[in-house]
Amino acid sequence: MGLTRGYARLANGATLLLVCLAVYLPCFWQVPLIRAEAMYALIPQEMLATGSWFTPVLNGVPYLDKPHLLYWLNLWSYKIFGVSDWAARIPTLALTLGEVWFTYLIGVRLLGREAAWLGGFALLSCIGFFSLHLQILTDHLITFTLTASLYCMLRWQEEPSCRWAAPFFLCLAAGFLSKGFIGMAFPVLIGLLDAWRGRRPGAFRLFWSPTGLALTAILLTPWLVGAELAHPGFLKFQIVNEQILRFLGQRQPADITPFSISGFWLFLGIWLMPWTLLLPQALHRFWLETRPGGGINPRARLLIIWPAVILIFFTLSASRIEYYSLPAFPPLALIVGWRLQQYLEVKDRALPLALAGLGLLGLGTLFLLPHLEHLCTGNRREFSVMFELLLPTAKAVTVLVPAIALGGALAGLLRRARLAAAGYGALALALVFFTFQALAALSPHLSDRLAGEYVKRRAAPDDFLIMEQIEEFEYGASLAFYAQRRILMVTRHGLPQFSYPVAREKNYLITPERLKEFWLGPRRVYLLLDRATPPEPFLEGATVALDLPAKRLLVNR
Repeated sequence: MGLTRGYARLANGATLLLVCLAVYLPCFWQVPLIRAEAMYALIPQEMLATGSWFTPVLNGVPYLDKPHLLYWLNLWSYKIFGVSDWAARIPTLALTLGEVWFTYLIGVRLLGREAAWLGGFALLSCIGFFSLHLQILTDHLITFTLTASLYCMLRWQEEPSCRWAAPFFLCLAAGFLSKGFIGMAFPVLIGLLDAWRGRRPGAFRLFWSPTGLALTAILLTPWLVGAELAHPGFLKFQIVNEQILRFLGQRQPADITPFSISGFWLFLGIWLMPWTLLLPQALHRFWLETRPGGGINPRARLLIIWPAVILIFFTLSASRIEYYSLPAFPPLALIVGWRLQQYLEVKDRALPLALAGLGLLGLGTLFLLPHLEHLCTGNRREFSVMFELLLPTAKAVTVLVPAIALGGALAGLLRRARLAAAGYGALALALVFFTFQALAALSPHLSDRLAGEYVKRRAAPDDFLIMEQIEEFEYGASLAFYAQRRILMVTRHGLPQFSYPVAREKNYLITPERLKEFWLGPRRVYLLLDRATPPEPFLEGATVALDLPAKRLLVNR
């Protein structure tokens, strides 16, 4: 009987993964690498070319800001599939499936199979999880290792043995190699708070397991020593500048534009759409039901502690970015899944009311879009064309979303619970489709693929390719990746700026005066210029090689 239940769980989870593949796989190949992610494709390409596993290189200069694990994963993908933008995204697709899978497994242990499946579906169909997983980010590794480690912790609590302690510490080491201390701190802090709240002193033993600690040391020491030997001062830079000072908002250079606390929480609500309107009541009821004597296993309170730790940490951080809330999505999605299961049993009005609210928000899309553009433009200039480019999609949302939402709400009011829940699911998939359309419309302007491929086709080997103006030098990676050549960047107002010493012969940051010398010199120069940047007088009348709504590629001859 137990074996049969195990097969049923696996089959149930397999259907969830098939749904995830059906939704994500067709989209991975259609969106180019945007500026915010392309460095994770360019760095492993340059590491592959140099043959150095301990020296991440970005545009010819060592890049020390992030640990190495994501670079290694993409490097292996290149070895197997060749260098391309889609090959760089294969590890991200695998991480997407892994996050959904471990979310489901945790849900099965805490809430049951049906709630776990519904929670996994809520996770893969919320617009934030979908849109962010079409990008290459270290935050996916953090989310994956955190989710996997907490699953191992739950299994260890049921069967305290090395069988589950070892993979728990393996996840901690992988988390550290993903994004530093938070990769280890999040699962440990969540686990300690869960053990303390549940008054389970025995649960603390996992965190100082001699075998686990030794395994972590064995896994991390070679990387720490190798990276420090390759770049003396690397560890100090990582610990002080990239961990402590970043949290305090004093990281140098000050090239990050953090979101306000209200903006960070507003984006959390946007990312979790369309499930956001169901979440507050779900959290309240879940809290009540997980109290002693409630209807849910008290261990499920872990699903409240987990997002609380993530969201409080980044609320307190002075360097918060809108997608840093990603590791909190899985537990919140499971709580939504539990609430959906409850609705199917009791047929209350929570789901129809949420659908009615979504219908009203859909009607207001054209009104809300300019405000979203204003919020995003404050962080990145490329979003200044959002309203114009997304207008066709917004008009479709204004018609179809209210129709689906209000149809589902009507079914709920008529006590057709499964039809109403199916309507909510259809609405979620419709929003995923519209999100993809929006990304496809914006991607030519968030990415430098068109300009890079133009230069790759037309430029001679000794031509210059220059980018003007960006705040972070990492944002030049999309242009360099698609042009397949190193680029120069113009610094203005002190940005972009390296956060560590760079040899003079490798420094690709140039002054405006140097740009003018190149432009008026004998060699051909291609210059990528955002429309938001006023051109210098000597650029007036320059030949426009490529004209896009948000940027222009100029050439001097």
